[in-house]
Amino acid sequence: MSADAIDLGVHVSPWLETGKGRSRRPRLEDEASADVAVVGGGITGLTTALRLAEAGMTVVLVDQHAIGSGTTGHSTAKVTSQHAITYAPLLARYGQDAIRAYAKANEDAKEAIAELAGAGGIDCDFRRRDAWVYASGDSDRALIEAEARAAERAGLPAKLSEAVPLPFPTAGGVVFANQAEFDPQRYVEGLAERFEAAGGTIFEDTRATAVSDGAPVRVETEHGAVVAEHAVVATLIPFLDRGVFFARAFPSRSYCVTAAVADAIPEAMLITATAPMRSLRAIRHGDRELLMVGGESHDTGTSEAEPERYRRLAEFAHLHWEVASIEHHWSSQDYSAADSVPYVGPLHPFTDHLWIATGMKKWGITNGTVAAAIISDAIQGRRHEAADLFSSTRLTTREVPKLAIENAKVPLHFFGDRIRNRGSRPIDDLAPGEGAIVSAGGKKVAGYRDEAGGLHAVSARCTHLYCQVNWNSAERTWDCPCHGSRFAVDGDVLNGPAVDPLPARPVD
Repeated sequence: MSADAIDLGVHVSPWLETGKGRSRRPRLEDEASADVAVVGGGITGLTTALRLAEAGMTVVLVDQHAIGSGTTGHSTAKVTSQHAITYAPLLARYGQDAIRAYAKANEDAKEAIAELAGAGGIDCDFRRRDAWVYASGDSDRALIEAEARAAERAGLPAKLSEAVPLPFPTAGGVVFANQAEFDPQRYVEGLAERFEAAGGTIFEDTRATAVSDGAPVRVETEHGAVVAEHAVVATLIPFLDRGVFFARAFPSRSYCVTAAVADAIPEAMLITATAPMRSLRAIRHGDRELLMVGGESHDTGTSEAEPERYRRLAEFAHLHWEVASIEHHWSSQDYSAADSVPYVGPLHPFTDHLWIATGMKKWGITNGTVAAAIISDAIQGRRHEAADLFSSTRLTTREVPKLAIENAKVPLHFFGDRIRNRGSRPIDDLAPGEGAIVSAGGKKVAGYRDEAGGLHAVSARCTHLYCQVNWNSAERTWDCPCHGSRFAVDGDVLNGPAVDPLPARPVD
């Protein structure tokens, strides 16, 4: 089957598809007070909020849309300490103690999730699976062998094996026993219900726009505020520029499809050791088992964000399985820290009441749970054993090369995109479904023509630090290549660090 002939199914994560129709919690309209304010209703924010509420603290959580609808609800939902090729590079950078701390923190997080899904009564299709990172060919074999040695030194249930459970040849893999997978949307809904039962309060459709650095802190939102002793910003990337995390963690997008297949789906979670990355697992969707294929990662805000990414994943499924249909396609965004270890802790070295977590490197299910443990312990006056490794205020010589390379791209985009695309093409030239930097009313704008023929125009400058946005044809959004802010065609903020929408512009 040609790539162009593949029907990609519905454009939604299966996790969010099953959650459609849930009634939303109210928007914050006034002023609330609490011991702790949490901004962000993904796995990091909700786990932190629950831990603190069950410790007896009053907690208010706000989310700009609906809980779980961000990266958590668009994830591959692997509950595992197996994070592709991770332990060998981490051993080389930081040594034996670091890999043992990282491994233990993530294994503990996995089992904390298992406890909540089991004895905690959260019905989320949690099931145990082995997790593999495998070599697609002989050139990857050395990476696999080094990862197996490092994982074993980290104390993980890992071993090198030739019996990779896939219907095509490989050069072996590292298998981590007793890992897991689940439905992340149902899990965070379960966390939310348990949090509310413990006295917590959730406001949805409530975008935080600022947090004062005082005592108490004040979380400002579009329609109200939360006054608290502590604030936790769990928003994928902090929207507070004071910690400069927009220059220390770097955004990328990745893609997924699900397929209904006639033959057996591996009863395991698998990921390739090198690019082109392919992430595989089975998902339970209603009364069916579907194959999920993920991959095709690229930097946010580039011209690589196109529907062809989905088609390549669908082609991979068709190549190796008897595919009856592609059911879903969706994409997601995450940030990676300069040295590949998430940043968790205070916003900056001079505060002990503003807390952040970012840079999960697409392994936020367990790392987000680790972050919740570190932050909730710190707020209660305890120091988590992994706090030093994950420290948000660290800056080591190992980070400097990556920081230099990634931040050198910012001025290239800031100036280069303006020179390369002057917006001379008139907005009237746009075809239905097309977006581009065009001219309207004598000015450069970010223009889009919807399928009904209507024209939409917004400012072409990101409201964070004013880089020029680019069109994402895979999601029909405006994405900033500098720090990963994303906007809908009407300018609404989808992802920070921006907090203000793109202003509307005249179309004529």
